[in-house]
Amino acid sequence: MRIDADCHISSRAERPGIGVDEMLRQLDAVGVDRAVCWPMVSYTREIAGDNRAIYEGAKAHPDRIVPFGGVNPKLGLAEAQDELKRCIQEYGVKGIKLNGARDGYYIDDPQLSLPLIDTIAEAGIALAFHCGANDFEATHPYRIAKISEMYPDLPIMVVHMGGSGMPSLHDAVIDLAVKYATWYLIDSEADYRKVLQAVDVLGAHRLCYGSDTPFCPMRYEWALRNVIYADLDDEAREQVFGGNMARMLGL
Repeated sequence: MRIDADCHISSRAERPGIGVDEMLRQLDAVGVDRAVCWPMVSYTREIAGDNRAIYEGAKAHPDRIVPFGGVNPKLGLAEAQDELKRCIQEYGVKGIKLNGARDGYYIDDPQLSLPLIDTIAEAGIALAFHCGANDFEATHPYRIAKISEMYPDLPIMVVHMGGSGMPSLHDAVIDLAVKYATWYLIDSEADYRKVLQAVDVLGAHRLCYGSDTPFCPMRYEWALRNVIYADLDDEAREQVFGGNMARMLGL
């Protein structure tokens, strides 16, 4: 099973956002079976509509769309908790993505973030974090490590593995991932040399392919990762290109 572990769905027509139909078309074009989908980066702060669109897409295409939700505590913690509970209880999401870089909060903030993580951990679903130097402090991997200390059984997807922005945080992510076995590194926007370093240090069972569609062209990212992982054996490539994500999410 081939799974793209980093895709964004938009409920609005504005480019570069895409909806479920276009997502399926792009998946078919590269021969990928499923996409982990979370809300588009929403500069208008309208996340609820994207969550609903992802739910409806997964309901219509349960074998193609893997639904994740997104919430923004800067809109108000009570509102974020309500949306989070809707995503879990009504939409049946496989996980939640928190993006402190986009929304302007520290991902380990005890007032804004940790109450949401409590709910996510209690639900037994996965948690994804944007992690990159485009917001060096708010999304730093040591903050993810603090969260793993508090929630040691919580599976965490480290999206971009520190590679969004320059200088990168790849080395810190890889170093900390040695200690935290619940971390899965998503390779979208990551430097290919650091991706291969992560495979060498952690093993192929800790890396997951992601395209960051539509911010990066899916066909380009799929072709690029096939080159990067060309020297892995068949079993390792199967793990990176979907097996690890399927195992983590119970697909």
